[in-house]
Amino acid sequence: MAANAAAPLAAGDAALLRAAAGWYAAGYGLFFAADCAIALMGVSVVAALEPEGRFRGPAIVVLFALSGMLGVLVDVRMMAAAQLFRTDSPLLSAVHAAAFLDELNAACNWLSAASFLPAALATWLAARSARASGGWIAFTRVSALYQVATGLLSAASFFVPQTLLADMALVAAVIGMPLFAAVWLVWLLRDMKTTINKERIA
Repeated sequence: MAANAAAPLAAGDAALLRAAAGWYAAGYGLFFAADCAIALMGVSVVAALEPEGRFRGPAIVVLFALSGMLGVLVDVRMMAAAQLFRTDSPLLSAVHAAAFLDELNAACNWLSAASFLPAALATWLAARSARASGGWIAFTRVSALYQVATGLLSAASFFVPQTLLADMALVAAVIGMPLFAAVWLVWLLRDMKTTINKERIA
């Protein structure tokens, strides 16, 4: 969805946007559900880990909520844009479309980059709060570093207009992050189940 603000949008590009509007809406609808889950994830993590300290638990909850809400802002904006792509809005005219798409890309890029950093800090705090080390803790630390790297990639792709860098940031955010989050959450739930079973046996 990139555009050059210096050049008008070609009729063929406008047609491609209209054709892809449904995919944008469906994709960002899924991201909306995922980001809402991330916003609530801190409560589950704190319940599972029972972190010590007065502020660590609330910090984890707030940071995950902040991360999820920043992601939700991106999702809502993109779903609204997808609906706009279906119309004959003046924003998508040959004169204004490129500037509109550049502004949309920039805003979503920065919000996405910003959403990864509080999640990374919350994930790192979760790893430090665990009472026992193990595979999940190691994976949690790696996940935190990955989120920081993804946020930096997203920001760098804005300053350095190279297609390869932008593609790397897109793959890291759209494919890598959901995979990391899914594995991380399933692993956490499995460990929670194992802990509960051990307590019942004891």
